[in-house]
Amino acid sequence: MDISVALFYNDENVDPKTDVLRIRKRLRDHSNPLELPSTKFISYFRLNKEAFVFLLNEMEEHFQKRARGTAVPPILKLCATLRFLADGSYQKCSGNDFNVGLAQPTISVVIKEVLNIIEQHICGKWITTQMTEEEQNASKITFYSKSGFPGVVGCIDGTHVRIISPKKEMQHLYLNRKGYYSLNVMILCDYKMAIRYVDATHAGANHDSFVFNVSDLKEHLQRNIQSNSWILGKTGH
Repeated sequence: MDISVALFYNDENVDPKTDVLRIRKRLRDHSNPLELPSTKFISYFRLNKEAFVFLLNEMEEHFQKRARGTAVPPILKLCATLRFLADGSYQKCSGNDFNVGLAQPTISVVIKEVLNIIEQHICGKWITTQMTEEEQNASKITFYSKSGFPGVVGCIDGTHVRIISPKKEMQHLYLNRKGYYSLNVMILCDYKMAIRYVDATHAGANHDSFVFNVSDLKEHLQRNIQSNSWILGKTGH
């Protein structure tokens, strides 16, 4: 720990609340996650530095303008949110991690802001079910060369994302077959492992087949995918 910070803690005349706020600001002002080693950066945030910088540049104009010197800079907002998503930890831990220096109420606001920006301005650009004829043909060739399955244009699966216990009268809807509360999230990806579709609107008690059959993805595939083309998925349990 920095010596000046350690001495600062021992000052009996300083209000403890002010003490913590000043330390957090100091941590934020001197924190640059991009200085982390590349392997550690990826393990923390699940993105390499190049992808992180690209995402930050795409989002930067949409962040709330910093009106005060104590405002959280966009780079730390994105870091805190990615860490929370990567680790699945509590907001308090994500705020204190990696010298981000954010209190839990602040990290809660930050996560909401960042996720709204991603949903409104990023997802629409990169997550699309539209596939050109060339993309479909390239997918079929790639899947066949790797697995021997003919005509495959994408892979689909459901994954259970754990959530906190909902209200008692709703618990039966979210209790999945594995015994915990979740959302059953359906994801479609292409041969490059790029996500083409996500549906996270269904409670964990729903079967994968139900999620697919009521989705707009099913209708889209029926209307837009070439004949003799297939979406590859495993059987449900």
